[in-house]
Amino acid sequence: MLWHKAWVDTRWRFLLALALLLVLACGSSLTFPSVRDFVAAFEVPAVPDEEAAAAFRESIELIRTFRGYAWSQWFAQSFPALLTIMAALLGSGSPLVKGGSGALFSLALPVSRARWIGTRAGTGLAELSVLALAPSLAFAALAPVVGEQFAATEAMAYGLSAFAGASLFLGLAVFLSTLFNDVWRPLLLTCVAALAIGMIVPYDHGLFQAMGGSSYFSSGTLAWPELLVAVAAASGLVYAAAARVARRDF
Repeated sequence: MLWHKAWVDTRWRFLLALALLLVLACGSSLTFPSVRDFVAAFEVPAVPDEEAAAAFRESIELIRTFRGYAWSQWFAQSFPALLTIMAALLGSGSPLVKGGSGALFSLALPVSRARWIGTRAGTGLAELSVLALAPSLAFAALAPVVGEQFAATEAMAYGLSAFAGASLFLGLAVFLSTLFNDVWRPLLLTCVAALAIGMIVPYDHGLFQAMGGSSYFSSGTLAWPELLVAVAAASGLVYAAAARVARRDF
Protein backbone atom coordinates (compact mmCIF):
# COMPACT_ATOMS: atom_id res chain seq x y z
CA MET A 1 0.00 0.00 0.00
CA LEU A 2 2.79 2.42 0.89
CA TRP A 3 4.62 1.74 -2.36
CA HIS A 4 1.40 2.18 -4.30
CA LYS A 5 0.71 5.55 -2.68
CA ALA A 6 4.26 6.73 -3.35
CA TRP A 7 3.89 5.65 -6.99
CA VAL A 8 0.55 7.41 -7.36
CA ASP A 9 2.02 10.60 -5.87
CA THR A 10 4.93 10.70 -8.32
CA ARG A 11 3.86 8.73 -11.38
CA TRP A 12 3.05 11.68 -13.63
CA ARG A 13 6.30 13.44 -12.79
CA PHE A 14 8.16 10.22 -13.54
CA LEU A 15 6.35 9.41 -16.78
CA LEU A 16 6.67 12.93 -18.17
CA ALA A 17 10.35 13.07 -17.21
CA LEU A 18 10.96 9.67 -18.83
CA ALA A 19 9.23 10.73 -22.04
CA LEU A 20 11.23 13.97 -22.19
CA LEU A 21 14.59 12.29 -21.59
CA LEU A 22 13.89 9.54 -24.14
CA VAL A 23 12.87 12.05 -26.80
CA LEU A 24 15.99 14.13 -26.19
CA ALA A 25 18.30 11.09 -26.11
CA CYS A 26 16.81 9.58 -29.26
CA GLY A 27 16.95 12.94 -31.04
CA SER A 28 20.60 13.37 -30.07
CA SER A 29 21.46 9.87 -31.31
CA LEU A 30 19.73 10.28 -34.66
CA THR A 31 21.33 13.70 -35.22
CA PHE A 32 24.84 12.22 -35.26
CA PRO A 33 25.10 11.66 -39.07
CA SER A 34 24.29 15.32 -39.74
CA VAL A 35 26.81 16.49 -37.13
CA ARG A 36 29.47 14.12 -38.47
CA ASP A 37 29.01 15.37 -42.02
CA PHE A 38 29.15 18.98 -40.88
CA VAL A 39 32.34 18.39 -38.91
CA ALA A 40 33.93 16.55 -41.83
CA ALA A 41 33.53 19.64 -44.00
CA PHE A 42 34.46 22.08 -41.25
CA GLU A 43 37.88 23.72 -41.19
CA VAL A 44 39.30 24.95 -37.91
CA PRO A 45 40.04 28.67 -38.26
CA ALA A 46 43.44 30.01 -37.31
CA VAL A 47 43.41 31.83 -33.98
CA PRO A 48 46.24 33.55 -32.11
CA ASP A 49 45.60 31.61 -28.86
CA GLU A 50 47.19 28.21 -29.51
CA GLU A 51 45.80 26.71 -26.30
CA ALA A 52 42.25 27.67 -27.23
CA ALA A 53 42.80 26.37 -30.76
CA ALA A 54 44.04 23.04 -29.41
CA ALA A 55 41.01 22.70 -27.13
CA PHE A 56 38.70 23.52 -30.02
CA ARG A 57 40.37 20.95 -32.27
CA GLU A 58 40.06 18.35 -29.52
CA SER A 59 36.32 19.01 -29.18
CA ILE A 60 35.92 18.71 -32.94
CA GLU A 61 37.80 15.41 -33.00
CA LEU A 62 35.61 14.07 -30.21
CA ILE A 63 32.40 14.38 -32.19
CA ARG A 64 33.82 12.69 -35.29
CA THR A 65 33.07 9.31 -33.64
CA PHE A 66 29.73 8.22 -32.23
CA ARG A 67 31.30 7.31 -28.88
CA GLY A 68 32.92 10.70 -28.51
CA TYR A 69 29.82 12.47 -29.76
CA ALA A 70 27.50 10.64 -27.32
CA TRP A 71 29.74 11.36 -24.37
CA SER A 72 30.65 14.97 -25.13
CA GLN A 73 27.22 16.11 -26.30
CA TRP A 74 24.95 14.14 -23.96
CA PHE A 75 26.49 12.26 -21.05
CA ALA A 76 28.98 14.97 -20.07
CA GLN A 77 26.78 17.96 -20.86
CA SER A 78 23.00 18.06 -20.67
CA PHE A 79 22.26 14.68 -19.09
CA PRO A 80 23.69 15.34 -15.57
CA ALA A 81 21.85 18.68 -15.35
CA LEU A 82 18.57 17.21 -16.59
CA LEU A 83 18.76 14.22 -14.26
CA THR A 84 19.52 16.51 -11.31
CA ILE A 85 16.33 18.46 -11.99
CA MET A 86 14.33 15.23 -12.33
CA ALA A 87 15.76 13.92 -9.04
CA ALA A 88 14.78 17.14 -7.28
CA LEU A 89 11.28 16.90 -8.74
CA LEU A 90 10.80 13.26 -7.72
CA GLY A 91 11.99 13.89 -4.16
CA SER A 92 9.97 17.04 -3.53
CA GLY A 93 6.65 16.92 -1.70
CA SER A 94 5.89 15.37 1.66
CA PRO A 95 4.29 11.88 1.59
CA LEU A 96 2.49 12.77 4.81
CA VAL A 97 0.35 15.51 3.36
CA LYS A 98 -2.38 15.26 0.80
CA GLY A 99 -1.59 17.13 -2.38
CA GLY A 100 0.86 19.37 -0.56
CA SER A 101 -2.02 21.22 1.13
CA GLY A 102 -0.93 20.45 4.67
CA ALA A 103 -3.96 18.24 5.42
CA LEU A 104 -2.49 15.20 7.18
CA PHE A 105 -4.20 11.95 6.32
CA SER A 106 -1.72 9.11 6.80
CA LEU A 107 -0.56 9.31 10.41
CA ALA A 108 -3.43 7.19 11.71
CA LEU A 109 -2.37 4.18 9.64
CA PRO A 110 -0.49 1.35 11.42
CA VAL A 111 2.90 2.22 9.93
CA SER A 112 5.76 4.29 11.28
CA ARG A 113 6.45 7.79 10.04
CA ALA A 114 10.00 6.77 9.18
CA ARG A 115 8.63 4.02 6.98
CA TRP A 116 6.58 6.56 5.03
CA ILE A 117 9.73 8.55 4.30
CA GLY A 118 11.75 5.45 3.46
CA THR A 119 9.09 4.21 1.07
CA ARG A 120 8.87 7.57 -0.67
CA ALA A 121 12.65 7.76 -1.03
CA GLY A 122 12.86 4.15 -2.24
CA THR A 123 10.21 4.75 -4.87
CA GLY A 124 11.97 7.90 -6.00
CA LEU A 125 15.27 6.05 -6.30
CA ALA A 126 13.67 3.27 -8.35
CA GLU A 127 12.13 5.85 -10.68
CA LEU A 128 15.40 7.77 -10.86
CA SER A 129 17.29 4.60 -11.87
CA VAL A 130 14.92 4.15 -14.81
CA LEU A 131 15.37 7.80 -15.80
CA ALA A 132 19.15 7.33 -15.71
CA LEU A 133 19.38 4.00 -17.55
CA ALA A 134 16.63 4.17 -20.19
CA PRO A 135 17.96 7.25 -22.09
CA SER A 136 21.52 5.90 -21.77
CA LEU A 137 20.59 2.56 -23.30
CA ALA A 138 18.75 4.43 -26.08
CA PHE A 139 22.17 5.40 -27.47
CA ALA A 140 23.23 1.75 -27.61
CA ALA A 141 19.92 0.73 -29.18
CA LEU A 142 19.95 3.46 -31.85
CA ALA A 143 23.64 3.31 -32.75
CA PRO A 144 23.05 0.64 -35.48
CA VAL A 145 20.35 2.87 -36.99
CA VAL A 146 22.98 5.51 -37.78
CA GLY A 147 25.54 2.91 -38.84
CA GLU A 148 27.56 2.98 -35.60
CA GLN A 149 28.18 0.87 -32.51
CA PHE A 150 27.88 1.80 -28.86
CA ALA A 151 28.35 -0.81 -26.14
CA ALA A 152 25.43 -1.33 -23.79
CA THR A 153 27.90 -1.82 -20.92
CA GLU A 154 29.34 1.64 -21.56
CA ALA A 155 25.87 3.15 -21.70
CA MET A 156 25.02 1.51 -18.37
CA ALA A 157 28.26 2.80 -16.82
CA TYR A 158 27.33 6.35 -17.78
CA GLY A 159 23.75 5.85 -16.61
CA LEU A 160 24.79 4.42 -13.23
CA SER A 161 27.28 7.25 -12.71
CA ALA A 162 24.56 9.82 -13.36
CA PHE A 163 22.14 7.91 -11.10
CA ALA A 164 24.59 7.75 -8.19
CA GLY A 165 25.32 11.46 -8.38
CA ALA A 166 21.68 12.47 -8.83
CA SER A 167 20.66 10.38 -5.79
CA LEU A 168 22.26 13.08 -3.64
CA PHE A 169 19.79 15.66 -4.91
CA LEU A 170 16.84 13.31 -4.50
CA GLY A 171 17.90 12.77 -0.88
CA LEU A 172 18.22 16.52 -0.36
CA ALA A 173 14.76 17.11 -1.82
CA VAL A 174 13.30 14.41 0.47
CA PHE A 175 14.89 16.07 3.49
CA LEU A 176 13.72 19.55 2.50
CA SER A 177 10.22 18.15 2.01
CA THR A 178 10.11 17.48 5.75
CA LEU A 179 10.68 21.20 6.31
CA PHE A 180 8.13 22.48 3.79
CA ASN A 181 4.69 21.10 2.94
CA ASP A 182 4.66 22.26 -0.68
CA VAL A 183 6.52 20.87 -3.69
CA TRP A 184 8.07 24.05 -5.06
CA ARG A 185 10.31 25.20 -2.21
CA PRO A 186 12.16 21.86 -1.85
CA LEU A 187 12.48 21.69 -5.64
CA LEU A 188 13.83 25.23 -5.93
CA LEU A 189 16.23 24.92 -3.00
CA THR A 190 17.58 21.61 -4.29
CA CYS A 191 18.24 23.15 -7.71
CA VAL A 192 19.95 26.11 -6.05
CA ALA A 193 22.15 23.71 -4.06
CA ALA A 194 23.06 21.84 -7.26
CA LEU A 195 23.94 25.13 -8.95
CA ALA A 196 26.10 26.13 -5.97
CA ILE A 197 27.96 22.80 -6.07
CA GLY A 198 28.57 23.24 -9.78
CA MET A 199 29.95 26.74 -9.24
CA ILE A 200 32.07 26.07 -6.15
CA VAL A 201 33.59 22.69 -6.99
CA PRO A 202 35.88 22.62 -10.06
CA TYR A 203 34.08 20.90 -12.91
CA ASP A 204 37.00 18.65 -13.79
CA HIS A 205 37.13 17.23 -10.25
CA GLY A 206 33.59 17.61 -9.02
CA LEU A 207 30.36 15.72 -8.71
CA PHE A 208 29.00 16.67 -12.12
CA GLN A 209 32.22 15.52 -13.77
CA ALA A 210 31.75 12.17 -12.04
CA MET A 211 28.10 12.05 -13.12
CA GLY A 212 29.18 12.67 -16.71
CA GLY A 213 31.51 9.66 -16.69
CA SER A 214 34.61 11.60 -17.70
CA SER A 215 37.01 9.15 -16.07
CA TYR A 216 35.20 6.20 -17.63
CA PHE A 217 35.44 7.75 -21.07
CA SER A 218 39.15 8.46 -20.75
CA SER A 219 40.38 5.50 -18.69
CA GLY A 220 37.53 3.00 -18.35
CA THR A 221 37.15 3.49 -14.58
CA LEU A 222 34.33 5.13 -12.66
CA ALA A 223 34.90 8.08 -10.34
CA TRP A 224 34.26 5.95 -7.26
CA PRO A 225 35.21 8.49 -4.52
CA GLU A 226 32.81 11.18 -5.74
CA LEU A 227 30.00 8.72 -6.48
CA LEU A 228 30.31 6.90 -3.15
CA VAL A 229 30.31 10.19 -1.26
CA ALA A 230 27.15 11.23 -3.13
CA VAL A 231 25.40 7.94 -2.29
CA ALA A 232 26.47 8.14 1.37
CA ALA A 233 25.27 11.75 1.61
CA ALA A 234 21.93 10.78 0.03
CA SER A 235 21.50 7.97 2.57
CA GLY A 236 22.32 10.36 5.42
CA LEU A 237 19.79 12.92 4.19
CA VAL A 238 17.02 10.32 3.92
CA TYR A 239 17.86 9.06 7.42
CA ALA A 240 17.78 12.63 8.75
CA ALA A 241 14.43 13.19 7.04
CA ALA A 242 12.97 10.04 8.62
CA ALA A 243 14.32 10.98 12.05
CA ARG A 244 12.93 14.48 11.82
CA VAL A 245 9.45 13.31 10.85
CA ALA A 246 9.50 10.71 13.63
CA ARG A 247 10.18 13.47 16.18
CA ARG A 248 7.61 15.94 14.87
CA ASP A 249 4.61 16.76 17.03
CA PHE A 250 1.77 16.79 14.50
